[in-house]
Amino acid sequence: MREQSVRPKAAFVASVYRHLAAFHIPYMKWFQLNGFDVHAYALPDHGKEEVERIGVVCHDIPFQRSPFQADNLRALKQLTDSFQEESFQVVHVHTPVASVLGRIAAKRSSVPTVLYTAHGFHFFKGAPLKNWLTFYPVERIMAKYTDYLITMNDEDFTRAKRFPVKQEVLFVKGVGVDRSGFSSQSEQRRQETRGKLGISDDGFVIACVAELSARKNQVQLLEALHQLNTSVPVTCLLVGNGEAEEDLKAIVKRDGLSERVQFLGFRKDIPELIEAADAITLLSKQEGLPRALMEGLAAGKPIITTNVRGNRDLVIHGENGYVVELGNVKETVWALEQLISRPDERKKMGMKSRELSCQYDEAFILKEMSHLYEKATQRVAYGVGQEEIG
Repeated sequence: MREQSVRPKAAFVASVYRHLAAFHIPYMKWFQLNGFDVHAYALPDHGKEEVERIGVVCHDIPFQRSPFQADNLRALKQLTDSFQEESFQVVHVHTPVASVLGRIAAKRSSVPTVLYTAHGFHFFKGAPLKNWLTFYPVERIMAKYTDYLITMNDEDFTRAKRFPVKQEVLFVKGVGVDRSGFSSQSEQRRQETRGKLGISDDGFVIACVAELSARKNQVQLLEALHQLNTSVPVTCLLVGNGEAEEDLKAIVKRDGLSERVQFLGFRKDIPELIEAADAITLLSKQEGLPRALMEGLAAGKPIITTNVRGNRDLVIHGENGYVVELGNVKETVWALEQLISRPDERKKMGMKSRELSCQYDEAFILKEMSHLYEKATQRVAYGVGQEEIG
């Protein structure tokens, strides 16, 4: 065993580093500013460099998305061995598989305080039966090893309140978004971005920032674009990559949508792309509380989204956008037509989005999380922790 550091330690655990880089850098910095050495555990990807850049110690763990893959047993052993060596005071876990393995490892290592942020339970109203049979009982069992369970939408919070957590179930509105990075008034930057993309000023642009996957359901958007009948030039920006990319490109080619759809892949200029758009869309089949829509709110854009948990928490139908039913292409076409044909209403909805974005501001969310972290670390300071395991 290595000699123990005088400084306390905190660990963040997620399936991949890009999750931690995208959502949790401010919270890692909170621990650093409060005297903690911070470690991160995840599967290596392009997000690792960003996490290391702020001085976080990274541990590569072979997490697999499917809970039934053998590599997850190896991941659990590596986590447990490392947790026991590092002697963490606080562990904050994220993402389904990594959160379960992280909590088991924390239990085996007698970590005093464990926090879990549920970014969207895999069991939800309308979810497949197999999700309820697999994930629901696991989460109820793991709640016994969780001091603080953090949810980010109404449905998950209502359900989690019945779980046997050790301390408290909380409702925090997402991971926050830096509103200062967006502006609904930046006309020059909007025109510059459109120019780089070859889009005219008078065209209507709708942006979808999401992994290209069946879950994110870009197919419904493409079907709506195919049925959309308008004389206004329409451009759809698909920002992201993923396993469904080739299938989506095949649909675009089949339906003659090449003039309407641009595949932009992974991008770091998300604020500029959102500002260049007239509306934001996310037609997911399931969500926790999507960052992409919160960014749309911050940029003052109207939103078209599906009536599923998380999405509907961010849109007031008819006020800052439209909520359409999952799989209902006709409704999606109607929503697009409303935004295209009514620029004044579009502007009014954008203003409402910007107003609503205040409650999701990163500084506001960080303040809430700071109170929770203070509570969690005070428990450590007073020696309140988990019981020893046999």
